[in-house]
Amino acid sequence: MNGFERRKERKKLNILTAALNLFTEFGVQKVSIQEIAQKAQVSQVTIYNYFGGKDQLLFETVNKFIYDRFDKFKDVVHDNDMNFKDKISFVIRDKKESVLHLNPGFLKTVIADQPELQELVQNFTMNDAVPLLMELIDQGKEEGYVHPDISFRSIMFYIEMYYQAMRSTPDFFEHSLADQSEEITQMFFYGLMGKPEERLHKEDGDGTKH
Repeated sequence: MNGFERRKERKKLNILTAALNLFTEFGVQKVSIQEIAQKAQVSQVTIYNYFGGKDQLLFETVNKFIYDRFDKFKDVVHDNDMNFKDKISFVIRDKKESVLHLNPGFLKTVIADQPELQELVQNFTMNDAVPLLMELIDQGKEEGYVHPDISFRSIMFYIEMYYQAMRSTPDFFEHSLADQSEEITQMFFYGLMGKPEERLHKEDGDGTKH
């Protein structure tokens, strides 16, 4: 990559970062190309040359947002020094802290407004997030924290039910976003009865539990 290409990529990254900061703080509808240009310290013409318009800029901003979070999640899942319980605690804590800084309108736009964004999120979920989640679930089974009889099909049903609820409930993101996100994550991993104090008992061939 030569100097011109490096400068171009740096400008694009600055624009995406500025757009993400503004979108997540104020919501997509309240942010203009002019405001993004000012924050990124580029001209509006530069944004149009690189992205064509606000819709494409939003698409690439959301793509950056979800994959930046995915990379962080992947690092945790692949950390051999953390057990399943510690990884789940990290995921729940990180998710709550991250959504504290998000405008509800931004998440609503990502999930509900544009078919292209819905397809992006759906493809990301099926091709990236779910396989990584299954790695984590498998670790939980190996360590005795997740019941070994829970199937992939049942987990996928739960995930799809969650996304359907977000898409079909207009005020899903309107109230207590951080607390609601934490509650849903807790329910996914621990169910209605809450966090178990000990891992599941395993039985030897003779029926002895250990």
